[in-house]
Amino acid sequence: MDTMADRIKAARLKSGLSQAELSEQTHLTQQMISKLESGRSRSTSAIFAIAKALHVSAYWLWLGADSNFHQGSNAAFFDDKSLSDAWLLLSDQQRDEICKYILQLSQYDPEK
Repeated sequence: MDTMADRIKAARLKSGLSQAELSEQTHLTQQMISKLESGRSRSTSAIFAIAKALHVSAYWLWLGADSNFHQGSNAAFFDDKSLSDAWLLLSDQQRDEICKYILQLSQYDPEK
């Protein structure tokens, strides 16, 4: 599965949920779920809600590359506490680099 769209659809099918059921659980519209699964949208604003509903790692849904975070793994779901704890373990320089990266991502134009 090469794309986030492929991984969302595969995880939804494996979970036995319809797009409508996933939309109810995530508070997204069914149209948005369809757009995400078809690749017509690459919005990641609801990636945590989707991952939680599908019982997969948000990391795997988004990036898919690391086998430690693949669907069905025992990897912990990235929640606020685990992210907060990890953040506190980082050096000031690492935090600065992450903040710069997030700012770069927020300027990403999905239409390109």
